[in-house]
Amino acid sequence: MVLSTKDYVASKEHFNLFLDNKTNLVWTEVAENHNHKKYYENENYLPHNKKKGVFSFFYKHSQNIMFSYKLKVLHKILQPSNKILDYGSGDGYFAKFLKKKKINVQVYDPIINKSKTAQVTDNQYDVIMMWHVLEHVPDINKTIIRIGKTLKHNGALVLAVPNRDSFDSKVFGKHWAAWDVPRHLYHFNHNSLENLMKEKGFSLISKHPLWLDSYYVSYLSSKYKRSIFPWISALVIGSISNILALFTSKYSSSFYVFKRN
Repeated sequence: MVLSTKDYVASKEHFNLFLDNKTNLVWTEVAENHNHKKYYENENYLPHNKKKGVFSFFYKHSQNIMFSYKLKVLHKILQPSNKILDYGSGDGYFAKFLKKKKINVQVYDPIINKSKTAQVTDNQYDVIMMWHVLEHVPDINKTIIRIGKTLKHNGALVLAVPNRDSFDSKVFGKHWAAWDVPRHLYHFNHNSLENLMKEKGFSLISKHPLWLDSYYVSYLSSKYKRSIFPWISALVIGSISNILALFTSKYSSSFYVFKRN
């Protein structure tokens, strides 16, 4: 066992994390009859999307900054002529942002199951995006194989995941918000993700930091630790995490661009 932590968001249940020595992938132990969807139905899950306040204001402002950053980095593949799928689109805000830029994006969320897309067939999409989705899927191998078949040859797969080797992860330990058990079933570092994707027929093209995630995760983690001043903790630890990552590349989370071979 790597760690024992709990669901700080909803159920307050405890969960154990284990390391697969072969793949270097850490996974969350859940019961065979685990009802995955019920952990997304709690009113405390993603409260910044449902409530008004200072935190929600800063979150949504930061979200718009990151949307522009993602588009700038990915402008070569996020073209109006390309067929694009936002897989695990959640609230669908990034897809709406892209549509305002005249970039047509289909959305689909198999977990929340509120958004729909056209009939998915093999070799259908030029680009598939999964923004903090892969860590949520119950059958990771089956999902990646299906995604690979849905992409066109040499199509691009964009994956964003938290990094369990980041500085903020080490500081907060079991209180690290990006463990987010049991919604997060898998926990990656750079090597485990790259090896997994290579095994499934993908090549890594580029990696890009999500700078603001360290502050968001540090803020939530500080609240889980019952810090008196979570904003200060978020600013300090988030900043240190980003500065150290300039030398180690171990950002709190990053997004990767893979090519289907």
